Amino acid sequence: MYSEIILTMKKALIVILLLVLVGGYFFAGYSVYTQATLVECAVPEVDKNNRPDNFSLSDKDVYWDPSEYFVNDYEVVNIELSDENITLNSWWLDAQNNNGPTILVLHGLGSGKHSPDMLLTAGMLYKNGFNVLAIDFRDHGESTCEDGFHSAGQKESDDVVASLDWIVNEKGIAEDNIGIYGSSLGALVGLLTPSKSNNFSALAVLDAPFDFETLVREELIYQGFSELLWTPLYHYVLIFEGINLLANNPEDSLKAGNKQPILIFNGMDNDRVLPHHTNDLIDSATEIGIELEINRYEELGHTRVLYDYPKEFSIKLVQFFSKHLN
Repeated sequence: MYSEIILTMKKALIVILLLVLVGGYFFAGYSVYTQATLVECAVPEVDKNNRPDNFSLSDKDVYWDPSEYFVNDYEVVNIELSDENITLNSWWLDAQNNNGPTILVLHGLGSGKHSPDMLLTAGMLYKNGFNVLAIDFRDHGESTCEDGFHSAGQKESDDVVASLDWIVNEKGIAEDNIGIYGSSLGALVGLLTPSKSNNFSALAVLDAPFDFETLVREELIYQGFSELLWTPLYHYVLIFEGINLLANNPEDSLKAGNKQPILIFNGMDNDRVLPHHTNDLIDSATEIGIELEINRYEELGHTRVLYDYPKEFSIKLVQFFSKHLN
């Protein structure tokens, strides 16, 4: 009888120990998730006064005047994802070019359409005859706050699909006249888009992440965590949030595309998205047979080409989309 009690106690202790270990594992994943993927669900304070017709570069450490890229004529539009109860607050810049070439611009993590990164690019394109749609992803800017966390492009790529459909259905613009421009997270989302929609014909990316698991490990280190926390983070998000952070990846997405040409800008002195991501993108796209135009800058940091070489950036962006859209 005594031995049976001891055996029962040992089993109970093992169960308790396992529960503690499993609970600790998922708590670690939860802790990292709530810190590493948290977004503001608002326009960042530094960008609140920025609009297409007037914006500042005061926090970008540059001393040139961006006013030549101001756009006075723009419209606020809301793009609905009715099946998800999501509204994307957006700006439509109509170049009055008879439903001409149109670019969807996608912002980076924790940023939005109010960012100079987006407003400069939108102004450059608009001044050269392109219509522009600038959106806030869900949980960013003025769009619906779903849960206050980003999903590494898994849900954000649905926002892009809805935006492309809006351009086609509401503006009557054909897919061979639509391009996508993405910066940082927006570049990753652009690369993920072909897995869900090919309603576009050319893609330009600035400092694009490529291997997401590697990116997260590197971001964990950047934020002061151990890269080993990637595994509990991944499993926590998969089980408790219902999101597979690796469900779509750029390599498979590009294989699902129509070999849309890609314009690449990459600042190689970059501690947020390390240069090997661009190497991986180039290797993968080349293997698939995708036409590439590559611009790399050894001395530039993350998304700095916009501010340090704005004329060169504008010329190359406009030439690329002019060449590859109808």
